[in-house]
Amino acid sequence: MIYLNNAGTTWPKPEAVTEAIARFNELPPDQWLAVFEEGTQTVTNFFGISNPARFLFTQSCTQALTTAFSDFAWQPGDRLIMSTMEHHALSRWFYKLQQERGVEGVVIPRSNDGPFDLKVFEDELKKGARMVAISMASNVTGEILPYEDIIRLCKVHGAFCLLDGAQTAGIMPINISDLDPDIFVFAGHKGPFGTQGIGGLYLSERVSMTCPSAACEITPRDKTPSVFPTYCDIGSAPMMTIAGLTAGVKWIEEKGLGVLEDHRISLTKMMRNGLDNIEGIEIVGNKMHGRYTGAVSIVSETIPLKEMKERLKEHDIIGSLGFQCAPLAHEALGTSETGTFRLSVGPLNTEEEIEVLLHGIRRIIR
Repeated sequence: MIYLNNAGTTWPKPEAVTEAIARFNELPPDQWLAVFEEGTQTVTNFFGISNPARFLFTQSCTQALTTAFSDFAWQPGDRLIMSTMEHHALSRWFYKLQQERGVEGVVIPRSNDGPFDLKVFEDELKKGARMVAISMASNVTGEILPYEDIIRLCKVHGAFCLLDGAQTAGIMPINISDLDPDIFVFAGHKGPFGTQGIGGLYLSERVSMTCPSAACEITPRDKTPSVFPTYCDIGSAPMMTIAGLTAGVKWIEEKGLGVLEDHRISLTKMMRNGLDNIEGIEIVGNKMHGRYTGAVSIVSETIPLKEMKERLKEHDIIGSLGFQCAPLAHEALGTSETGTFRLSVGPLNTEEEIEVLLHGIRRIIR
């Protein structure tokens, strides 16, 4: 099988991940704490998080976003800014907070040359904003947003910044200490090579949350709400998937993130250039943007996308057809009626597989 849906979830997983989960299932409960502590140290070191006490494992990136948005100390009239390229896990809170907590929402459009208009963004920041919440990269087009500039401008104008690293964690270097966002979330089953059911949430010391008073954290006489969520608030730590994620991160470190990144960039350029040269295929998004993950979405006026997917599947080539849980992005891209066919490479893909893909699409189009 030629698997090209790594933006959805990486596959196959390294053998070390499978082995780590199998070992965990044989461990007695009195040894689980060691697995948790090793996982916390491994993951926080990987992302350059200097204070592990400000990090929580979650059961998904969606759960991390839910905790961040629901427990943030919102006030009526607060302004929340996001981009048009957001996944539903983020954008649903953008609308929910407007409906339920009186938050004002602002959406930053695409620019002429990329996925995010920094000029419009800065103009909106000058009007005031409580939080800016953005994905570091689009899960539809693979375009990487200018998150460094976004963080910088947030600091200039006094807005909290939430970075959604679902499409970038494990794909490209991320050093939280250097970037210094206020909130960072990620999905463990994508770039970091964990399994389904693992994610993470980091909150800087600048962020105080309005958490429920967890019974395991207070005495009956102390009713002061916590300013930082605990596992009593978000649920039991997913120990088995932490073991798998730890093994996935260690596998990346062993191979070398820089080496894997170079490989991903090379395959992505090969795939994008090849698709761009096939008559009847159109790449969605700005083709000259310059910074991409391993994902690319295409449409075609020559053949229905569903037929393309089915015919490629006959040759064991797997991609993702649909709307990628990002309806606002598809509205901005003009693909809200048809969706796209997304192809996304991972570290285990090869140049030979990309050649087979391009040959197959040329043959289908003809």
